[in-house]
Amino acid sequence: MKTIKILFLFVGMLVSGAVSAQNNFSEWLYLRGDKPVQFRLEKTKVEGNKVFYKIHLRLNKEGSGYCTHELCYGYVIYLPIYEYDTDTKTGKSTDLHFKMPKEFTGEYTIPTEFYTVNKAESNGIISYWDHDKNYPMQKVISNGEIRQQLEFLSGCVDTKRVNKPYDDHCNFKGFKESEAIEIK
Repeated sequence: MKTIKILFLFVGMLVSGAVSAQNNFSEWLYLRGDKPVQFRLEKTKVEGNKVFYKIHLRLNKEGSGYCTHELCYGYVIYLPIYEYDTDTKTGKSTDLHFKMPKEFTGEYTIPTEFYTVNKAESNGIISYWDHDKNYPMQKVISNGEIRQQLEFLSGCVDTKRVNKPYDDHCNFKGFKESEAIEIK
């Protein structure tokens, strides 16, 4: 009987750990509604008012705008990430550039760990990590109205064709093909 109790306790701990690990991920969202590239965030740790996370990317081949034409290489992705440290009062920008071939399967985890800070600004914007959804959020208070929005990922995704570099949308946003990492 003691062995059975220990076995149930062990199984319970495994299930609890798996559920807890799954709770560190956000839902998959599209980077741009008309392109099939999706992202989700993984909360990796919390230190004081900072929440650290990693970004995961995937290609949803059943998603809107999936390019099947033979001249389609895949997609270019540009993600500008801004991090602000309330302790040192300094900010850091990181521009990420990727090329994702249309044949890509699986999930790509960007190796860099980023963070967001829970803070209230004088202009009425409150930045915080939503632990239920696992996203950095902003609560904007303006003229007595409260609006909540995703704080992050104002990047872009463009279709890349074999015979021309890419659509112009990411070019105007800051995409640099020479700095792009090819996801394989």
